[in-house]
Amino acid sequence: MPDFKLPDLGEGVTEAEIDRWLVKEGDTVAEDDSLVELITDKATAEIPSPYAGTVTKIHHQAGEVVPVGSVLITIGAAGAVPAPPAAAPAKAKKAAPPEARTATDTVPAAEPVRSGNGNRAVGGKVKAMPPVRKLARDLGIDISVLSGSGPGGRILREDVEAASTGSGRSTGPQIPSSGERRVAIKGVRRLIAEKMLEAHRTIPPVTHVEECDVTELEKLRGILHSRNPDAPKIGYLPFVVKAVVSALQAYPELNSSLDDDAQEIVYYSRYDIGIATDTPQGLMVPVVKGADALTILEIAAEIRRLAAAAQSGKVKADELKGATFTITSPGKFAGLMATPIISYPQAAIVGVHRAIDRPWVVDGQIVIRKIMNIGVTFDHRVLDGLTAAKFNQEIVTLLEHPGLLGLEG
Repeated sequence: MPDFKLPDLGEGVTEAEIDRWLVKEGDTVAEDDSLVELITDKATAEIPSPYAGTVTKIHHQAGEVVPVGSVLITIGAAGAVPAPPAAAPAKAKKAAPPEARTATDTVPAAEPVRSGNGNRAVGGKVKAMPPVRKLARDLGIDISVLSGSGPGGRILREDVEAASTGSGRSTGPQIPSSGERRVAIKGVRRLIAEKMLEAHRTIPPVTHVEECDVTELEKLRGILHSRNPDAPKIGYLPFVVKAVVSALQAYPELNSSLDDDAQEIVYYSRYDIGIATDTPQGLMVPVVKGADALTILEIAAEIRRLAAAAQSGKVKADELKGATFTITSPGKFAGLMATPIISYPQAAIVGVHRAIDRPWVVDGQIVIRKIMNIGVTFDHRVLDGLTAAKFNQEIVTLLEHPGLLGLEG
């Protein structure tokens, strides 16, 4: 009976978390049928079967983190009898607590069609993207009883979130509004927690904040939209990326990282900008590669493409690695100011905050202008505060006078 081992997933990945099994012992599978969903620090992926036959043994459970080379599953000849249950291993690495799992940790590939519920495709399969399914499992929501609000009855993230608060469209039981509910820290949330803790323990961060008058930039955005009203609107972020790249070229100390083992500062000649993105699976940071060679319109298009891929769970591993610098911009939820955690081992991160109308002094007169705060949090081991302040002021200057962005590199 052939054993199927966790393959080398590339990109320096040494282990993966089992999100959920797509088969069970006794199932018959064909070659290339999907066996399991795995989560790594790069992406989430379904792993296909290299063999055809009967699943006789599943060696690890959902929630476990297993190293590359570990036996995941044993597949025998068609009709083979599954092995009897064995005692649990002495040490299951990072196994999720049993009480944290729910019946929705395994969602059948196909279920009977239920009348009155429009969220099923032909054949009875619930219509929902993989990230939405994962969110439902993490929240303990059975998506088969939800009424989808998306096209064709598709279950959306909002449907799951509404059901979890007891305010939504679920046609089945709701989670109690009181009491205690425990959810295992796993998947992307576990990876986020590990990386945030590593950054917090390692980096002595300092944050420098500047006020930025983006009134002229707001006018420019309006002109761009009026000239091409059918094109997607361009937000502030593509302009911020362009300004950040120009500022990094002027102050290369921030386009760097600290190699702790070698005790060397690594300065980058490329400008690959990570964009912090909220997704149903948690925070992801897809990367705009070679941002210095792109126009503002090209940057805007690439941000839209990467954000859509991250939201749908289709972002590629290569699109989540290699950033030399990161920008975080929560949009309308940005608030007035925050101190984001640096994406270790990068030297700094820029936070873009909400633009609001405020009284402002121009030529001795108080006028109403569109103002936002721009903050840079930096690793004080790598650079000093004065350099970070000059870097931030350069970004502000470029955003306050957006015509300069067309003249910069």
